[in-house]
Amino acid sequence: AGQFHDAGLLDELIIQVGSVTLGQGKPLFPRRVLSPVLRLTDVRQMGEGMVELRYSIRKR
Repeated sequence: AGQFHDAGLLDELIIQVGSVTLGQGKPLFPRRVLSPVLRLTDVRQMGEGMVELRYSIRKR
C-alpha cells in the first residue's frame, strides 16, 4: 500500500480493526503516512469487537 500511496494511486483507504492483540506482523504502511493526507469519511461497526474505518486520501 505504501508504494501505491507514494505513486499517488490511492484515493481511498479502508481499514478493518479488530480488538485482538497479536504482538507481531507487518505494518500496513512501511513508512508513515501523515494524517493531514487522510480524512476519515466513515466508521462502521462490523460485529462484536470489529470496526471498519474509511479514509479519503487527499492528493498532494
